[in-house]
Amino acid sequence: MAKGGAKPTLKAIEGGLSGIPPLPSTVHSSMAEEWDVIAADLRHRKLLAKPMLGVLETYVVALWMARLSAEDIATNGLTVQTAHKDKKANPATAVLKAAQVSVARLAAELGITPASRSRAGMGGDKPAVPEHDPLGLD
Repeated sequence: MAKGGAKPTLKAIEGGLSGIPPLPSTVHSSMAEEWDVIAADLRHRKLLAKPMLGVLETYVVALWMARLSAEDIATNGLTVQTAHKDKKANPATAVLKAAQVSVARLAAELGITPASRSRAGMGGDKPAVPEHDPLGLD
């Protein structure tokens, strides 16, 4: 079992990216806004650099997988019928669980959770927020 330890402190990066990189082709187009919002936040906190892009990409893909899995569960239920008319757990439940674990871990790595943002070096003064938040959180 892994033991908890001190979390590394993220620091502003000299020569960090000054713009928002385009959405990678491996990320579904429906996640473009999520990519832009998180990338803008990282840039604002001076944490966006080329090595961070892989973590950001993985986070956005995991979030997309979680959303798709949740939609499948909402449509088809927690159980599905097998070819032999038996019930079994919907495979989307396993995908959802794995995706949620990844999203939570990567969100902390990126400093986008309230707890991780409060750590030293995360630049948690004020997150970059779009002018109008479609979720009504503005």
